[in-house]
Amino acid sequence: MVERIRTAGWLAVEAAALLVILCLLLSIILGASSGAFITEVSRNATAFLQAVPPGTLLGVALLVAFYWYFRRRT
Repeated sequence: MVERIRTAGWLAVEAAALLVILCLLLSIILGASSGAFITEVSRNATAFLQAVPPGTLLGVALLVAFYWYFRRRT
């Protein structure tokens, strides 16, 4: 039961991340005519990324890369 809930949770997180990435790409491709929802998601994601210090993003990226590397080896 717990495993099914965990799997459903990860699927929801992956779907949300893909939605944000898709909105960012559509905003880049379509520009100002992309619509209100896509423009707001793009604006919020940009504001978030500008507010986070660069060292933090680098640290998180390195941690994820190390996790995937060691997970793949075992």
